[in-house]
Amino acid sequence: MKIGIFGGGALGLLFAGYLGRLFDVTLIVRRDSQVSSLLTNGVTIHRDGSTINTKVKAVKQIEAKPEYDLGIVAVKEYDLASLENILLKFHPDRPLLFVQNGIAHVEWVKTLPHRHLIAGSVEHGSMRENDDTVHHLGEAGTNIALIRGNWGVVEEVVSQSAHSFPFSIQPDFEKMLLTKLFINVLINPLTALTGVVNGRVVENPYLHQVQKDLFRELHLLFPHMEGVISFDKVVEICRNTYQNRSSMLKDIESGRRTEIEAILGVLLDKAEKEHHFVPSMNLLYRLVKGIETEGLGG
Repeated sequence: MKIGIFGGGALGLLFAGYLGRLFDVTLIVRRDSQVSSLLTNGVTIHRDGSTINTKVKAVKQIEAKPEYDLGIVAVKEYDLASLENILLKFHPDRPLLFVQNGIAHVEWVKTLPHRHLIAGSVEHGSMRENDDTVHHLGEAGTNIALIRGNWGVVEEVVSQSAHSFPFSIQPDFEKMLLTKLFINVLINPLTALTGVVNGRVVENPYLHQVQKDLFRELHLLFPHMEGVISFDKVVEICRNTYQNRSSMLKDIESGRRTEIEAILGVLLDKAEKEHHFVPSMNLLYRLVKGIETEGLGG
């Protein structure tokens, strides 16, 4: 099976490094320099003191040919639009799997002509070291659910990767993505603003109280999520990923654009339309945007 993975960031490298041991994988990236590194060195994964190296193919986005049996789109939400022309060349009968944070991308994904669209929610912790090396910080899994269509070749991927890189099929893509969104809202902005690792958020009583406030505001927007994810579950995740540094914190430290629009911006739009009062979300959004703007040069 041929798999094309769009995006050479931490997630793209992680997926390529594991799936490339089982399938014919091509990483589709932006820069010539990353193509060269990947073709020369393959993908290296560091995990628990051990190292895995996988040979993969690599091409630039503008040179990608729509010849894959499965496409995995692992770019950030704000980069999806730049891939539209490439994705439109992808055969409409071939499935596409999207693994972005948040829910802002779903309506855009639905506008694509492809018959088989899949949402993914990644629980692994990962950090890219360079163009071909990634650290696997928290071994977990990837939840997937159909947006429309059927699974097709994805069932083969799920079956063959069960022991090395597990996928879990979920019945409801909206609840799956919202569950991950609740977790992101309660962790990412707070760690980005304070510079602490995940576990410290629940140990610091002031940050922990903000988490509780955010959880209440989320339930104002999504009352049907009552009972789907509990606050205790978020606390457990913080403790299980104690030393992890959130992706938003790493973006702030590197002066990169964050995913705050996909995580909080879309929620503030919903709150405004529905006339909900969400002061904690508003404040965190403005603070992150302020720091992000400074990091991007004002």
